[in-house]
Order: sequence, then C-alpha cells, then structure tokens
Amino acid sequence: MQTHKTKVCIVGSGPAAHTAAIYAARAELKPLLFEGAMANDIAPGGQLTTTADVENFPGFPEGILGIEIVEKFRKQSERFGTKIFTETVNKVDLSSKPFKLFTDSRTVLADAVIISTGAVARRLSFTGSVEFWNRGISASAVRDGAAPIFRNKPLVVIGGGDSAMEGADFLSKYGSTVYIIHRRDTFRASKIMQKRVLSNPKIEVILNGSVVEAYGDEEGKGVLGGLKVKNVVTGAVSAVRVAGLFFAIGHDPATKFLEGQLELDDDGYVVTKPGTTKTSVAGVFAAGDVQDKKYRQAITAAGTGCMAALDAEHYLQEIGSQELRVIREDVGERPIIIKFGQVVRADPVTVFREKPESERQTRNKWSPTEDGVLISAWLNTNKEPNVGSNEPRAAAFWKRIAAYYSLSPAVASLAKREWNHCKQRWQKINDSVCKFVGYYDNALSQRSRGQSEDEVLQVAYDNYFNYYKCRFTLEHAWRKLRHDPKWRSYYMSQNSKTSGSSKRPKLNEVVTVSSSSNTESNVEELAVSRPVAVKSPKLKEKIVVTETTTNEEERESNPRSKLEKLWALNEKDIVERNKLSRIELLRSLLEKTGKLSEKEEALKNKLIDEML
Repeated sequence: MQTHKTKVCIVGSGPAAHTAAIYAARAELKPLLFEGAMANDIAPGGQLTTTADVENFPGFPEGILGIEIVEKFRKQSERFGTKIFTETVNKVDLSSKPFKLFTDSRTVLADAVIISTGAVARRLSFTGSVEFWNRGISASAVRDGAAPIFRNKPLVVIGGGDSAMEGADFLSKYGSTVYIIHRRDTFRASKIMQKRVLSNPKIEVILNGSVVEAYGDEEGKGVLGGLKVKNVVTGAVSAVRVAGLFFAIGHDPATKFLEGQLELDDDGYVVTKPGTTKTSVAGVFAAGDVQDKKYRQAITAAGTGCMAALDAEHYLQEIGSQELRVIREDVGERPIIIKFGQVVRADPVTVFREKPESERQTRNKWSPTEDGVLISAWLNTNKEPNVGSNEPRAAAFWKRIAAYYSLSPAVASLAKREWNHCKQRWQKINDSVCKFVGYYDNALSQRSRGQSEDEVLQVAYDNYFNYYKCRFTLEHAWRKLRHDPKWRSYYMSQNSKTSGSSKRPKLNEVVTVSSSSNTESNVEELAVSRPVAVKSPKLKEKIVVTETTTNEEERESNPRSKLEKLWALNEKDIVERNKLSRIELLRSLLEKTGKLSEKEEALKNKLIDEML
C-alpha cells in the first residue's frame, strides 16, 4: 500500500471532478484525483462517456462526442498539475483529520475532500436494450432529446414520476408524438405535472404497459425502429413504432462507499448547505450529480465543481490561520507554531505536549475606551534620555506610557496591559488610521456641493474596504487623532517624505513612521517629538505656551511653521483638484450629443459662469 499526503483529494471523473481539479490546481493546492476503474460499471468520465453527441455544452458549436469532451477535461486537469489515478476509492474514513481514503493499492491522507462521484441513471433490461443503447435508447431526454435523429419522429418515455413528465413535455417540442409508458394505472407525478402533460395534444399515455423488446428500423441502419409493449393486466403484446426511447425511472447516486459518514437525503444524495458545496463534515465538499437530483446536467455539474474547489480553498485558508500552540518540555513556556501538522518555526526539540485548556490565557480585546486612554498616553508622553540606566530607551518610553495608561480611572476595572501590549496596540492604531486618513482626505478633496460630512466619510469607508478587503473599525481613534497637532504634523511630514523627498530628517524635525512598516525604531523615534508648544509632562501636566520666536532661522526650523506651509500647500492642491474636476465636468456636458436635461443645462450654465 502506497501512502500519499495532499491538501485536496477529489473523487470522481466527470465535469464536476475535473472542474474542481482545474481550480484547485491553479490555486497551487496540488490535488489528487481518483477517476475510478469502471466504477458503477461506467468508464472514467461518468455518464458523458455513454453519450454519443454533446450539443449543449458551451464552446462546441458543432457538438462533440461525449468520450472526446471527457478526454479534454482530463488533459486540462493534468496541464495544471493534477495527479490522476485510474483507481476506485472503495472506502473512506472521515471521522478524524487528516481524512483517509483507500483504494486497493493506495492510502491518501487529505486535509480536504471533494466528492463528485455522480449518479447513475436506472435502466430496464429487455431484449435489444443493450444493442440499441446510444442508437435510439438514452437515459436523458434533456441531454439527448434535441438530437437530429429524434426530430419529427415518434418517441417514448418510460416512467411515471415528475422526471418522466418533464422529459415528455420537453420531447414534445421536437418529436411528432411522445408516448409515456407506465407499468401502473396511475402516475406518481405531482398533479400539476400530470395536468400539463395530459393537456398536451402531442403526448399519449400507455398505462399498465411494460416494454419487453426493442427492434431495429426497416432500413437496416442499426438504429431503434420500434418497441413491443406488453399489457401487464391482460398479457396482450402490441407493437409501437418509435425512433427513440428515454428512461426516466430515477437515478442511483454513487454514495455507497461513504458508508453513512455524510448526511444523505432519503434518495441517497449527499446533503449540502444551501448556496454552498459544504457537507455535514467540515472539510468535505460535494459537487455534481451526487448532490444534485434536480438538474443533472454537465454544465451545472461543472459549476458546482468550481464552487467546491473555491470552498475547499477557503476552508484550507481558515485552518491554516489557526496556529496550534505547543509547549516545549525542555524550555517550559516557550512556544512553537505548527501548521497543517508540520512545524513552521521551532528549534530542535525532543518532546512536545499540548498546553492544557485551563492554562491558556484568553485574549482580551481592546475596547474604544482603552484605545482612547492609550492615545492620550502616547500624545502626552515624551521620550527623554534614559540617563544612568542600562534599560533600552524604547522599553523605558513604552513603560512610561503603560504607567500613564494604568493610572487612568477609565481603565481601572479593566484588564491590565503590559508595556509591550500598549506598544503593539499603538502600532496597529497608527497603521490603520494613517491608511484611512489618506482615503478620507481624498474623499474630502472630491467632495461635491451638497454632500454631507457623513456621505464623505462613507466614501472613505468604501474606498478603504475596496482596497484592503476589510472594514475600518477604528473611527474612534481617527476622530481623536485627526486634529491633534503632534499626530497631524508627523502624518503630513510622512506624506511629504513618501512623495519623493529623500532628504534625511534633522534631529529637531518631526520624525515620522511609515504606515506600512511600523518598525520598532521608527515608532520610538516618532515619540521624541511632543505636541507643538507643549512642554514635557515629566514633572507636571500643565500645558505652557512657549514664547514666539522672532529669529527668522528659528521660525524656519519651527515645526509649526513647517506644518503651516504643508497645510497651505495641501489646501492649494485641493483647490486645483476641484477646479480640474469642474473643467472635466463641463467638458463632458459640452461634448454630450443628446439633449441635456434641465438640471444638466443649469449645471452647464453655472460652470460656464464660474469659469468666466
């Protein structure tokens, strides 16, 4: 027995299986696919291999042989790296992870499994049923009924349920006459379907009938020419000349090998969560006819195969982000990280034990109140030289912030925060707010007349979400920081720095931190600068206004002067942008070929007046 390990294992060989394989392989999941060796007495490829011509699959305007399109599916799967085995999975173990799948010669350990084994149409066995299979006899009216050999010719549907009624109604569009042969004297189909069929003038019903023989056409072309039908009540046999026969007596989903490990419905189909391919077992997905007893088409199977691959990819991402915390016996509380059962970051170890649930610390999320206190602590704490101490300058600064934070009455009853917790939280707040401010300033610069502040804010929110694919949740921090001189000065200086200036900041200038890097040194240097005109709160917290400097050189080096210049440039830039946008709007109105509406005409005249 060979053993294989994979992230995704796919069981099946039809359009659902190969579509899932193509998507999974393109996502670099390196899937394994088991297509079966005459599984359910059907060759690899499923029911399509029993179909002569496929005419309703997009991309083949002239139609294509069923066996040929299956071969194209297979080649495309292999092209992107899918490894295919022509073996039948006869047993699975879904009770633990990784999942286990077994063939006669292999064992597979998989993090995710996609079941796409399909369903086999039931057939009746009688004289000629094998000889004329695909030569007039089929199991799918919808798939094969529109073929040229059936057009304007008498046809037969065998069955008494909704599938038979639907098939007969569909065939009436192409055949000259459609017979429904049912072995009982009443139908099992719903009343509305019976009414629709019985009111169709092209459909005739033969009750208490059973087909006993199929024979060829008179021209000797080797195709179906007629049927012998026996009345099960009287025993009389009559001949019915037809060119096509379609079984509609149900399907048997290929789910026996699952042995009840997944939830199945009353007919044996795999139950999936509506709108997804998720089954009753997390990490196991179902696609194609094995979970679809309504449509059962190649194109719908391909669609669910795509869904299954995407669902599996998202599932793997979720379990990949859940890091397993393991403790080293020889080092005590020093943790390592394990993902997908493999060590990602660790030193050589000898023995591992999982940390008991009772010993694990629960994560205390930061509340808006705590964020507000932390921001105040950062704004009112100056980084001073750590004279006479061997403690790193950065650690001393953040310990003072932690002390400021812990003395606040607002957090007295909340969880205690260490200095490194404060540092990490500030870095996250600073990074997110810096990003959001850029989107807000951009939305503000493009603000149209009559647009409220809330609408501008919503535009900024939408743009932030569209780019980062997550919502901005720190509005309370942004409102506290946006007008603060200290924070605004370093933010604007950072904008100036990233716009092309390579000049290194001087020691007496505001030092800024990149919103994307958040390196320790940058964050610490940023804290050297205190708010303009605010003295260090080391001895007392009073804010003292400094004397205005008269010296031109001092004024030039004063951060307030630099801030005012940057602000003036920013305002000028906003005015220019607004002017350009109005010019562009006027140009679009002037170039419009159709007649302008009243509002557009008024807007055009107003813009022209402003330009003049």
